[in-house]
Amino acid sequence: MAPVSARQQLQALLRHNAENAALPALTPELTSKLAQRLRALPLFAHSYPFCRNMDFGGYTTWDYLDFAFRNDLTGVCLHVNDGDRSSLSRMDTAELGRFRQRLEILGLKLHLEISSTDRAEVNRAIRLADVLGVVNIRLYARHEGPLDTVIERVYADLAEVAEKANRHGLHFDYEQHEDLRAAEIARILERIGDHRVNALFDYTNSWNALEDPLDALRTLAPWVRQVHIKGGRKTVEPTGWGQVGVPQGDPADSLPGPLLLAELVALGAETPQVICFALENEVDYYAPPFRVPNEGVNPIIAYREPSSTPMPEGADLASVLRYELRWAQQQVGVTRALAQRLQILASLIDVASAT
Repeated sequence: MAPVSARQQLQALLRHNAENAALPALTPELTSKLAQRLRALPLFAHSYPFCRNMDFGGYTTWDYLDFAFRNDLTGVCLHVNDGDRSSLSRMDTAELGRFRQRLEILGLKLHLEISSTDRAEVNRAIRLADVLGVVNIRLYARHEGPLDTVIERVYADLAEVAEKANRHGLHFDYEQHEDLRAAEIARILERIGDHRVNALFDYTNSWNALEDPLDALRTLAPWVRQVHIKGGRKTVEPTGWGQVGVPQGDPADSLPGPLLLAELVALGAETPQVICFALENEVDYYAPPFRVPNEGVNPIIAYREPSSTPMPEGADLASVLRYELRWAQQQVGVTRALAQRLQILASLIDVASAT
């Protein structure tokens, strides 16, 4: 049997959970990008994988910074309400100053997240960003009603956000969050037309909008600046597709993780377009379908609360908290191992092409 070449190995890796997808051509340009950029992948911790430890286990935002530092991560993505009594939203100015100092001592970048485009929420995030020295903020809308009305409300929100982003020197990234499809968000961002308002791509959220994640990424690609990496399983239900969070790399993880990562890393011609790959395992999280088959041209978008992961019924609290910490730690290793494997194979192809 002939030995398997690096090119064949990389193609096989990219085929993982992507059997029917069109693979990008492994051109010298692509393999060179992968070989170079995967060496310095900007991995960020995310606060959501610690949500139940923060709510029930006394885990604080300060502990979270230590996790990121111990794992040599680039920074942290922190929702302003995560951390219970230690959340940024509950800190006074003096404590926010100490938090900023701790970030500087540990050499960590901070990206803020909010779960609304409401004016008051955006203004609060801007105030926190000013005190903490933050530049990047993630947000998403939770409007309800006919799709065309929701789209216009999101556009109006983001037009106002764009003005504030330019006034304060900030960047806002809109997450595709289970209700709107990638093309709908892309049209909004194209109308906004401001380099300070872009997109955050989440690995699983497209399922709830009855859309394949890889298709969603390829549609949103020109605007993607941040990413939520995770493991997930699509649920096929009578009203559409839902999602269940599983550990990244678990046998139940049905995402095309290698292909998603490779295409995201390759975005940007001269410099990497994606500035943050946030490790956002959401084990036990469930979200139902939001878009349904044959829904018509102007379906009703339902209201929803911000994402949450309750304690499993009858579960032992100590076990849940322990496993949550373990899954967060494992995700660092799983992602780095995947990045290293992609990088090595791309480098081998690069070397072979040059000889």
